[in-house]
Amino acid sequence: MAKKDGWYGERRTFGVHYDMHVSVEDRHIGEKLSVEDLVLNLKAMKCDWAQTDCKGHPGVTGWRSRVPHATVNEHIHKDMMEAWRAATHRLKLPLHCHYSGIIDHAAGELHPEWRVVQGPWVKKAPEMHRMCPRSAYLDELLIPQLLELIDRYGVDGFWVDGDLWGVDPCYCPQCRAAFAENTGIAEPPVETTEAHWPAWMKFHRESFDAYVTKYCDAVHRHKPGVKVCSNWIQTFGDPGEPTAPTDWISGDNTWVFGMDSSRCEARFISTRGKPWDLMLWNFYCTGGFANLETQPWVVKPAQMLMQEAAVSLALGGHVQVYEATQYVRDGRLIPWRSRRIGEVAEFVKARRKVCGQTETIPQVAVLHSEHHYRSVVGRNLHAGNDTAGVRGAVFSLLEKSYGVDVLDEWALRPRLSDFPAVVVPEQWNLSGEMAGKLKDYVEAGGGLLVSGAQAFAKFGAAFLGADGDGLVDVDGGETPSEGFPSKTSHWCVSGGADVGPVWSRQIRLLEPSGGKALCFFCRTPFPDSDLTPYPAAVVHQVGKGCVVYVPFDVFKYFHANRYPFVREFIAQAMEALKIDWAIRASAPVAVDVVLRRRAKERIVHFIHRGSGIPNLPQSGAIDEVFPVGPVAVKMALERRPKEVALALEGGKMAWKFKAGVGKAPGRLTVEIPRVRLHEALVVRTA
Repeated sequence: MAKKDGWYGERRTFGVHYDMHVSVEDRHIGEKLSVEDLVLNLKAMKCDWAQTDCKGHPGVTGWRSRVPHATVNEHIHKDMMEAWRAATHRLKLPLHCHYSGIIDHAAGELHPEWRVVQGPWVKKAPEMHRMCPRSAYLDELLIPQLLELIDRYGVDGFWVDGDLWGVDPCYCPQCRAAFAENTGIAEPPVETTEAHWPAWMKFHRESFDAYVTKYCDAVHRHKPGVKVCSNWIQTFGDPGEPTAPTDWISGDNTWVFGMDSSRCEARFISTRGKPWDLMLWNFYCTGGFANLETQPWVVKPAQMLMQEAAVSLALGGHVQVYEATQYVRDGRLIPWRSRRIGEVAEFVKARRKVCGQTETIPQVAVLHSEHHYRSVVGRNLHAGNDTAGVRGAVFSLLEKSYGVDVLDEWALRPRLSDFPAVVVPEQWNLSGEMAGKLKDYVEAGGGLLVSGAQAFAKFGAAFLGADGDGLVDVDGGETPSEGFPSKTSHWCVSGGADVGPVWSRQIRLLEPSGGKALCFFCRTPFPDSDLTPYPAAVVHQVGKGCVVYVPFDVFKYFHANRYPFVREFIAQAMEALKIDWAIRASAPVAVDVVLRRRAKERIVHFIHRGSGIPNLPQSGAIDEVFPVGPVAVKMALERRPKEVALALEGGKMAWKFKAGVGKAPGRLTVEIPRVRLHEALVVRTA
């Protein structure tokens, strides 16, 4: 079944993931489960592969594992693994297992020596024990159980949960000794502000990578073709060269309002060079996990899942839907919910032909530097690091209809010249090598937008076209005596027709020296009378290209509030690069544009993110999605296209082609009255 790319081929684009996280308290495991019911539900879901519960975070199995260190539920009425394997065999579907890795509470109870030794800031034990990647847990429980599942049930793959995001710094003697040997640092740090903290977290990332590599190698050696994925490894929260030999990349998306997460994840994971999917939760709770008693889990509207799915599909990925029947603890699936998932499957499969086997049309690259990411780290490998600037850049650029890819240094360096524009959003600690290559890129004709007060030191005054010795640290107190108000958060900048306040922890006061001011900071929203001499952006021609420098954290600010005037200010900065775009779309703010190509086809996707219901804090759903428009595309082409068509929603459009003069290309103009949910314009040139 497996293909050379590590996946099953393009026929299998939609999967269903089911897990229960079986605990010792469960009393009815498999009691009302039947193969016939599973077959009916899987048919209703119309899935191409299935993942089922195997071992969740409690560390308890709902099947009778024979591995000596296993914890098996004592009330198994029917082996759920046998039932799922029988049902998937009958439907000729691959079967994967959901298996919790680093997080295994039962193993930690049985073997305290396997647990992570928590740092001194942890005042009470976590609800679920974490395993040290260097402990015997890997060799004595995890790997033996994976091999047991292959031999007894013939499973086709593993989706290892609770891995990257479950890694806490471990102060056990083994980790301490290995850290000292690897780095020469005698004592590991305990505070994130200590100089050696990034080195300490880098050590844990390498320990984790070795742990994943070891179980991948064990599975592949035991039975070639069985696939392995570690949840969230090599994703947006784990930038840098992918080294662990996983077969595909996946992560379960944010359980409510997952669209924004998808928009960043899909644009990053699609650069990793592996098959991938994003797993969409079929259910949500508006109030969060802490409010489940009063706001229980409910099923998402199908259109909400379709919107999230469209993001992955347009970027060339696959889709999974995570189903967990929270209030049914015997292993059954719920038929009406299965049919709802089947509606999403139809949506996904209808897009298979248009979305499969495509690659990006490079337009704007947003740098997500692994060097910067790992220099500003918290206490977890996957969460709490500095990504707000990158996210804000993605969101603001998408809202202005740019085609956006998110690349780390590893992915961007060899492809830098492919992109007409690069945005470096508050990535002040990118590597010196990357900064040098970006300078060369601009000299050769590229367009670069750099933001953040601290980025000035990395690129320098000569390159940015401005002197910037004046650095204001924003602490909420009094400001310097340049006439600013008492709160520096009240500085204003112009953004199109609007003038509004901005906030940044630091703001660099610039004086153009070769560059030209694009706009200025204001003391108040009255730019005519209260303008300062300090530019809010500087434009500098360098060689054949152009760099725009914004001396404050504009993208983090946009991420925090999504103010429209900030979006327009960012749009001004992008326009100042004066790029002659080969493709330029124009769409409502609620519509994301994705640019893809395949052979002689250029494909422009339009994804409607909006909702017809009011935008209220109490409403987590997206429902009654109404069509929006119009949208338009201008595309440079050497000759008249063979075909221009809308591929997905059957809507109307108008197009015309104007031939170029001399060596200039022709111009295709397309106008589409409306997009309902996900439309794709396909232009065939031969």
